[in-house]
Amino acid sequence: MVDIRETLAERARSHGDFEHVAKMSQNLKHMMKSTRAFQDLDFYMAESLEQMAMKIARILSGNARELDHWRDIAGYATLAVRQIERDEMDRQMTETLGAARNIYNTVDQPENEDEQQSA
Repeated sequence: MVDIRETLAERARSHGDFEHVAKMSQNLKHMMKSTRAFQDLDFYMAESLEQMAMKIARILSGNARELDHWRDIAGYATLAVRQIERDEMDRQMTETLGAARNIYNTVDQPENEDEQQSA
């Protein structure tokens, strides 16, 4: 089993000093959260950006050539894109179903009293 001290030493080389990373990450997140636009984000968008902020802090504090940092940022962006695409598909389906219901209801309903009496 790997000693936690070895793991922490390894992470310090690739991720940077924890205190420095934490401070930078929190500052980035604070700046993002202070914008009106951030307040309007869906929860998954906000989380993706916050995770990216932490990865950016690691890049700037540790080894900028650590591929996992960059892959993780791409991964969080991809997760947000996928959810946005799902949300858009759901919105389009809801609109399509609503339009179909309106057409169905219009076809079934007589337009005036004469049609209602003859039916």
